[in-house]
Amino acid sequence: MMTAILGAAGSAIANMIEQSPATAAPPSFDNGASLYLFNLFLMTATTFLGAMLVGKQCSRIWTQRFWDHPLHPVTLYRAVTFCAGVGITLRCGAEAMFLWGWNPQDIVTSARVSMAKRWIDPIAIGFGLMWMTIVVLGEPGIEHQLRKAPLPVDMWSRWPVLVRAAAVILLSFVAALAAVCLR
Repeated sequence: MMTAILGAAGSAIANMIEQSPATAAPPSFDNGASLYLFNLFLMTATTFLGAMLVGKQCSRIWTQRFWDHPLHPVTLYRAVTFCAGVGITLRCGAEAMFLWGWNPQDIVTSARVSMAKRWIDPIAIGFGLMWMTIVVLGEPGIEHQLRKAPLPVDMWSRWPVLVRAAAVILLSFVAALAAVCLR
């Protein structure tokens, strides 16, 4: 993989970047600064929010490893959220890396970032497929467990937890806006 990424300088993607018009955004955005800004913002924010969720799930899985049974619904829930979180974090992270790394004046870096994205995408899809598999296999047991007794869910008390996520979203927007406006 690293050989392919490092050898990207003479690759087809490098040739494509070299032949494309030198624009602030990749050619697929058709010089649409607002579309580029929107994608850069969402991919960046989702990467960081996904990493936060994955980190939280890793922590919960690790601290509860001696008490959670492998087929218990809470273990399956954690596995589902972990796999989905890793999948979306890697996918959005690869796209954010590509968008942040776009620079037609530095063809080698742009080509390397593009090649790295192509290597990361299948790994992200693999985590997405694991997420779907766990959902399909665990769904009957999880639904049965959830229907046993009334399950009180007080989502309103958890709203303050989202303050940190809102800060990440705001900072991602400001960073994306600055990057697009200053290019």
